[in-house]
Amino acid sequence: MKLTFENTIVIAILILAEAWFLHGFFHGRPDFEPAIAFIAALGTVFFKDPIKEKFFSSNADNNNIHDKNLFEEFQSALPFEPTIRVLKEHDFGGSFGRSTISPLQNFVATWDSVEKEFLNKKLEKMKNNLYAEALTLATEINRRTVPVRGNDLASVYSDNQRTEGGPRPQSVVDDARFLNEKASEFVPKYEAFVRYARKLLLE
Repeated sequence: MKLTFENTIVIAILILAEAWFLHGFFHGRPDFEPAIAFIAALGTVFFKDPIKEKFFSSNADNNNIHDKNLFEEFQSALPFEPTIRVLKEHDFGGSFGRSTISPLQNFVATWDSVEKEFLNKKLEKMKNNLYAEALTLATEINRRTVPVRGNDLASVYSDNQRTEGGPRPQSVVDDARFLNEKASEFVPKYEAFVRYARKLLLE
């Protein structure tokens, strides 16, 4: 039995119960109450850990299974390839495949429900923070980009502006810079969440 605060309290109660019993015994006044208290305390020493394991470990295991399954679902919903890689490496001054960003859009559309809550409180808090960042990033991408070249691609630089020629408008340059900054802020938070979840759930 490990010497934890909980076990220290149990041992102290055992010693007090024994002293109570022996005090009456040596004074010729043995009593049932201290004997019962001593036996109960002794039983607690031997059976406390098995009882805790029986009644609480199964619940912890179920929670862990739920969070493992949800984490696998998260990785499928918002995968590194291609979505996070695009956010990590792409310069939003250029066009990008709309399909590569669609997982981000789907994530913010579906992961704000109670069914997507992790039971581990720290993990759920990190997920909520990540979701808030994802929502901001997805909203800004929608707001600052338009479909180009037959709708398969998107860009801050529209087809009409390309046709007009000349230097890019400052608003286009600003939009690209803003999205690059937001993507650069989001990716490390995504990676930190994934690393923490893997360490917590898979190791």
